[in-house]
This record gives sequence, C-alpha cells and structure tokens, in this order.
Amino acid sequence: MRISSSSVYEAGVTSLNDQLAKLVKTQQQIATGRRILSPEDDPAGAALALEEEKALGVVNQYVDNIARARSKLSLEETVLTSSTSVLQNARQLVVNAGNPTLSSANRAALATALRSHYDELLSQANSKDGQGGYLFAGYKSSTQPFTQTTGAGTYAGDQGQLKLQISASRQLAISDSGQDVFNPGVSGSDIFATLETFITALNSGAAITAADLNTALTQIDTAANNVLRIRTTVGTRLNELDATEGSNLDAAFQYESSLSNIRDLDFARAITDLTRQQTTLEAAQKTFVTVQGLSLFNYL
Repeated sequence: MRISSSSVYEAGVTSLNDQLAKLVKTQQQIATGRRILSPEDDPAGAALALEEEKALGVVNQYVDNIARARSKLSLEETVLTSSTSVLQNARQLVVNAGNPTLSSANRAALATALRSHYDELLSQANSKDGQGGYLFAGYKSSTQPFTQTTGAGTYAGDQGQLKLQISASRQLAISDSGQDVFNPGVSGSDIFATLETFITALNSGAAITAADLNTALTQIDTAANNVLRIRTTVGTRLNELDATEGSNLDAAFQYESSLSNIRDLDFARAITDLTRQQTTLEAAQKTFVTVQGLSLFNYL
C-alpha cells in the first residue's frame, strides 16, 4: 500500500486534534466539577440526572412553601395572641362596669376605654401579611375584611382558607377566615356586636343590669374561646410544618447525593487523566514534527 506525504500529514493532524479535544474536555470537566458536560458523554446518566433534578426541584419548592406558610401562620398566631389580650382587657372593663356605685360619668369613661379595645380588635381583624394581603379575608386577600358600621362590624371577606402544597400528599391551610375567627353576624358570638351593644348601654347613662352584664361576659368568653380554638389549630399546623420540613430536607439531601454520584467529577482521576493527556499530546506533537520533516527527496 502506498502512503502519500499528504496522508501522513492528515493522519497526524487528525490524531493531534483528537488528543487536544480530549485534553480540553478534561480541562472543562475540572473547571465545572462535572463529569457529564453534555448528554452524549453519558446518555443514561444524563437522563437519570435530569429526573433527579426535577424531583429535587419539586422538593425544594415544598421547602420554600413551608417557609412561606410558617411566616404567614406565625404572623397569624401573633395577631390572635394580641386579640386574646384585647378580649381579656375588654372583659375586665365589662366586669368593672357592673359596679352599681359607678356614676354615669364613670360608665362613660369605661365606654371610651371599651371603644378603644373595640377599635384595636377591629384593627387586628384587618391585619395584613408581609405581601400586603389581609390575613383574615379568606380568598379575598386584597379586600379589607372588616369595617365598622352602626351596631357592629361588617365582614366583606369570604370563608376560604388559602393553602400551600408542603409535600406530595399534603396541602396545608395557611390562613383562617375572619368569619371563622370573629363570627361576624352570628347572634351571640359576634364579638363586635357584643362590644358595640355594651358600649351603647354604658353611654345611655343607666346602670348596667345583671342580665346585660352576664350576657356580655358570656359572649366575650365565647369569642375568646373561639380565638383560642383557632390559635390551637395554628399551633398544630406550625408543628406539622416543622415535621414535614424535616422530611423534605432529608429527601432533598438524598436527591443531591444521587445527583452528585451521577454527574460530579472524580477530581483525582481527572487530574491524573489530564497529566497523561498532556504528556501524550506533547509526545504526539514532537513525533508529528519529526515525521513531517521526512521526505525521500532529502536523500536524492
């Protein structure tokens, strides 16, 4: 078989290019820390890594949702705790108002103080979250849920509960409606109506009757117990978030470990390969130069 000088040259160039490409690829792998730079490097591994990445992304979204849920529920818990304090203070004022020795001026002063508690409770019922949405408006988070009207407070929200997916099988309620918390419009349970009625009685100038006093105290206790019920469910949900977050973080760690095993580079081996490839390329370059200089015409 006859081998021309051009064939020798082309074969040498092809070999050098192949070895240079391998060297460059190893350098890229070391720079990125990844064994798989493109799907053709390991089709099966690349496909498996893609599935693991998708699963990890879903779990990370659950972790983010848990953080959002915890923030929202923690804020709600704080507001409900404050509402409990307001109701306790309002109850004490109602108890004080039952003193038969009070003058009309004294009762008017208590009415003013009780109005302050009414306004504070109304403000808490209209609390907003960190994104500017109303905590107790149900699905209508952009609508102010409570406004004061003659006789009570009116509710403009709905009875919905916002929810977030915190695991593959669990959606958690991250809000409670103002209807459920404060019972607006519910006879005997509407705390705003209860306070408004008692304030009106205090401002009338007449002494508070035992029937008025007992009714107000019973209804305030009912409202306080209802707020406590909601606080308990919020605490339960916060505990569930902690437990579910732990499970999600464990899953995320497993997916990350699996991804590392599939696509991450063995640096020790890669550096060894790089050294070997550099040596081989240098030898091939020297050989190519030597062969390129050979010609029969040099001996004629």
